[in-house]
Amino acid sequence: MPLLRPLAASFAVSDALAGLLPMITMVGYAAGLLLVVPALERTGLHRLMSWLNASRLIALALAASATDYPMFAAASVLLGATSVLAQILMPAAASLAPREAVGRTTARITAGLFGGIVGARVIAGALDGLLGWRSVYVLSALMTLVVHLALRGLPEPAVRHGLGYRALLASLLPLLRGQRGLRWAALTAAAGFAGFNVFWTAVTLYVTGPAHRWSTTSAGLLGLVGVVGTATVLAIGRFLDGRMRRRLAVGAAGTMALGLLIAGLWRLSAGALIVGALLLDSGARVSNVANQTHALTQHPEARARLNTLYMTAYFAAGSLGSAAGALARAFTPALTELLEDPLYSQVWADPALSPRDRSIATVAAVVALYRPDELPAQLRRAVDNGVTQAELAALITHIAFYADFPAAISASAIAARTLRD
Repeated sequence: MPLLRPLAASFAVSDALAGLLPMITMVGYAAGLLLVVPALERTGLHRLMSWLNASRLIALALAASATDYPMFAAASVLLGATSVLAQILMPAAASLAPREAVGRTTARITAGLFGGIVGARVIAGALDGLLGWRSVYVLSALMTLVVHLALRGLPEPAVRHGLGYRALLASLLPLLRGQRGLRWAALTAAAGFAGFNVFWTAVTLYVTGPAHRWSTTSAGLLGLVGVVGTATVLAIGRFLDGRMRRRLAVGAAGTMALGLLIAGLWRLSAGALIVGALLLDSGARVSNVANQTHALTQHPEARARLNTLYMTAYFAAGSLGSAAGALARAFTPALTELLEDPLYSQVWADPALSPRDRSIATVAAVVALYRPDELPAQLRRAVDNGVTQAELAALITHIAFYADFPAAISASAIAARTLRD
């Protein structure tokens, strides 16, 4: 995500289009989960791993050499589809582990996966600042080769059986219908991951935008909050093999909601963004590992397919969240401009306004966004025409009752001058 702004500049596209790239990649990832992961129960770990890594190298080469947005988007789909190795290792490791240690095993692999994601954010931002965004994909290709060599010594899990590939895919829907615990885990985690991606996509575009101009390196460093989430996953691993799983999942959802509320105070304090991101990231990590462990224990003989169903729902929701974050950021720049306008801030903080009126003023300003680009200018124009802060505060409070915002400003300015005369 730290690369969204450089990619937008390189391909001369809008923030909205650049912000859709995480969604495009996750759509590919969801396709890989649905079509590739079940094959573990047919082809075995090492054969599937070799095919995936070879395909991933092709995708990385296409991404690094992309000359326009459509080519990069196509490479992103393929890159997403071939990046499901961790989700193949998850059921494989669960099959190799004792039944009473499935939760701890899942937590360790998940912590490693999240640690890699955190490192990727930071390294991507730093490499873009030093060598450009293409270097990120070159380094990723080298790391793919290293990982492939490192995993060759893994034992082959006993997950294969007599079902053919088509039969494996055909069994997914009946498996989903028959596993209530799987459905609960998938829906809970998917909802949380959608909110997680709304936040990170919108925040990345926001802090690197014209209002704040963070570098990609700085935006990447914001991803270091994930270190806390990774540590949290390791810490709670021993509780995942007991009855605490569902309580942990519910607690994680509450932590994410609190994180979003605190991050919403970003306009008042940069620290609020960091604290909110810490809580959101930690909650998302715990939610995922608790729900995924619950899913993998439902039917031990079909763990690859269980993981397919769980993670397909998870990343499909994540792709929708990324798209929503990008579109929200694209269609509300004027709201951001208004809320950061010094004049509006003075009005909002006016002691003559009650807490209720402050709330109404904020909601009214949002309601008036059908002509968003004119809001800050119209506020200043009202002051230039002799409207005091208190009068302007009252005006903003009643914006919601007007059909035409500029006309409301003019009428209020005339009324104010008449009263003074």
